[in-house]
Amino acid sequence: MIDVFVSRPNWIPSGIDAHLPEFYECLEQYGFNPKTIGKNIVPMSSPFDEVVDLMNKCTCTIVLGMPQIFIHAGNIKKDPVPKNAMLPTEWNQIEAAISIMLKKPTLMLLHKSVIGRGVFERGAANVFVHEFDSSFKGWSASLEPYLAALKEKANA
Repeated sequence: MIDVFVSRPNWIPSGIDAHLPEFYECLEQYGFNPKTIGKNIVPMSSPFDEVVDLMNKCTCTIVLGMPQIFIHAGNIKKDPVPKNAMLPTEWNQIEAAISIMLKKPTLMLLHKSVIGRGVFERGAANVFVHEFDSSFKGWSASLEPYLAALKEKANA
């Protein structure tokens, strides 16, 4: 099994997390052993230190950009936010940056309703960002080519 650091929020909206177990099943089918602080890894020190320590033990990283921050009004820079905009957790940004700096093979996954800012912006980092929609059964099949490529890089 390939240890993979999975960056994701510990809380995910119920309509979206209903089909999340199939993501983990898909990971296991591809030979990945997912590690997530706060889910299957209990932190013993500061979150930042735990992330760095765990990521150093993992072969690769998957950043799962799920809705975490909900904005009902405001601006992003000078532009008004779209109605009921959603952003990923700031930890996705931190963990993706650490993974990229550690030169880990990194797969960026962004839920279709989440605004892709920071490392999720296409071209911001030398990683591919795959958009997905986990609100329906069978969504993880769209990940299969990306998981196969990640596995190949992890085994290189």
